[in-house]
Amino acid sequence: MNYPQFYVFDIDGTILTTDHQILASTKAGMALLQARKFPIMLASARPPLAIDPIVAELGLEPFYISLNGALVVREKEILLDEAMDEDATQGVVKRALDHGLSVNVYFAWDWFIQEANPHSTREGEIVGFHGQVRDLETVSTAHKILVIGEPKEVLALQQELEAELPSVQASLSNPTYLEVVATGVSKAHALEVVSGLVGVTLEETAVFGDGENDLPMLKVAGLGVAMGNAHSALKQSAHFITGTNNEDGILQAIERILDI
Repeated sequence: MNYPQFYVFDIDGTILTTDHQILASTKAGMALLQARKFPIMLASARPPLAIDPIVAELGLEPFYISLNGALVVREKEILLDEAMDEDATQGVVKRALDHGLSVNVYFAWDWFIQEANPHSTREGEIVGFHGQVRDLETVSTAHKILVIGEPKEVLALQQELEAELPSVQASLSNPTYLEVVATGVSKAHALEVVSGLVGVTLEETAVFGDGENDLPMLKVAGLGVAMGNAHSALKQSAHFITGTNNEDGILQAIERILDI
């Protein structure tokens, strides 16, 4: 049987459970792939410093897609760098602050916040480090801006950005999280770059995800797997739906793919 030759996993909501842990079954699934020498990669909205510990826990090579595709990093070296320019960065920052939302600006290994607030503190607890307080109107560029708040305000900002700022694109990773990157940036585009580096075609690639920001990546892969907890758009586009991130979904999918 012709199995996929390259396996790419989102992190939050996919590799990680709702309480941000890695299930033993997920590690078992990874071990099945590693035993067959298939290359494995993580692709996340997280910044590099929040991906490194997960890569280490899974025993993977430190080679991953970060910040929704704005960065590809291997061994601390940036292989793909697609940042927003100053006009785009400040256009997003000012609009988000006007909506009273928590604004988190990421550039390479840096994370800047206007001020500490419950949203930024909680995000820090999730990813394992905290943002640096800085006047965000002094930030000239960003690889990603994460905006957190009430779903109604987050959605209003998303619609505003779509109408007024064509140089950026904004997608929901959950109803309270809006992920903003430069237009054209996506996990899918980064995956195209990575597939060339790995020497595997997109048709030979399997992608696992749950969020709206994973959809382009699922669509370009030869095999797209939606978690049971995935956004409805992913479930509609996936080749199949596995269990949730809390219910051994990764292992179930890998066993199905490998016909175990």
